[in-house]
Amino acid sequence: MKKFAFLLLPVLLMAFSSEAKIRRVGFFASPIAGTDYSTFALAYTAAGAGDTVLMFPNTTVSGTLSKKLIIIGAGNWLDPNSTPKGNANQQAFPGEANISSLILALGCEGTVIQGFHNGIIYIAASDITIMRNRDITVYISYTNPAATVSNLQVLQNYKVAIANYYTNASSATNMNISNNLIDYFSTAMGNTYSGTISNNVWAYDATQTANAANGGTSTMSGTNSIELGAGAYLLQYNIFAGYSNAVAASSNNYFYFLNTGNSIFNYNLALQAGSGQPQTFGISGTGNSITVIANAANIFNAFPLIGSSSADARYQLKAGSPALTAGLGGTAVGMYAGNYPYKLSTLPSIPSVYLLSSPQGNNPAGSTIQINVSTKGNN
Repeated sequence: MKKFAFLLLPVLLMAFSSEAKIRRVGFFASPIAGTDYSTFALAYTAAGAGDTVLMFPNTTVSGTLSKKLIIIGAGNWLDPNSTPKGNANQQAFPGEANISSLILALGCEGTVIQGFHNGIIYIAASDITIMRNRDITVYISYTNPAATVSNLQVLQNYKVAIANYYTNASSATNMNISNNLIDYFSTAMGNTYSGTISNNVWAYDATQTANAANGGTSTMSGTNSIELGAGAYLLQYNIFAGYSNAVAASSNNYFYFLNTGNSIFNYNLALQAGSGQPQTFGISGTGNSITVIANAANIFNAFPLIGSSSADARYQLKAGSPALTAGLGGTAVGMYAGNYPYKLSTLPSIPSVYLLSSPQGNNPAGSTIQINVSTKGNN
């Protein structure tokens, strides 16, 4: 049998500045000195500010960053045979890279983290972008004593949890939290937080959270409360779909908001609350809409039941969904709409090889083999 190592990412090299260097961790072919490293720690030590670190499947990022890096994993939900299902034809190799515990400290301003599964990220610097990850907890303003961070971007993540870490007062301004499936959001009183929370989805089903065949906790929000901590947020174009009972007529909207006094709610869509408690969106705002609880199954492609959908495609909007016209001027709302539409499988925003094939089969006669490589961009 012929054995050959295929360089997964040669097309990626064109996507980065020629001045910055690309480092690889866990590359499965013969290593190249000065490019390939066995651990993230070794790659980090060698990297200069502005370098890119490509993390191959079955590798882990951890530690404290004090210099700007672009750190890229392979994405998530890559195996269409998993339960819940992933998506086919996203990456030729379905493995994932992980984050353990990562502190983004002063000096790493401009850092981008994308394409990872699991982990905790502590934000102690400004101008950080956390995008296209799965099951990530982001602790904002991780500073003690309190300091100010700004321009945190949390974009296109699947099940991201966002909270402040220390109990001392802190400041995080001009945040942009958009196009995510949000696990939970909780910023405490006494902090100075502000920003835009736009085009996200909160989806909770109390009847199915433990049902793995229906997605379970891995594909839904993890709590029914949203604590704004009196922050000055603009919440717009979000969907709040809470479902508490399999019998639609007696079900309640399971989401409620706390300490909303400084926030504005515009053009959000929520399910109708039950028990005579109408859904409210704070003290000010415009264009918010409410749909009856019986419409729960008409909003998304596969909610509250996942059916044959993949884990993240379930939140695409169904034909005729009230969310398709709930935005300003009759535009769509939710994680697949807006300025940063969610990307299936949280693929990083670089080209990827999604299919390798040979018309000669796996073990042809002779000394050569033809290989067809299929690539696509993921911006």
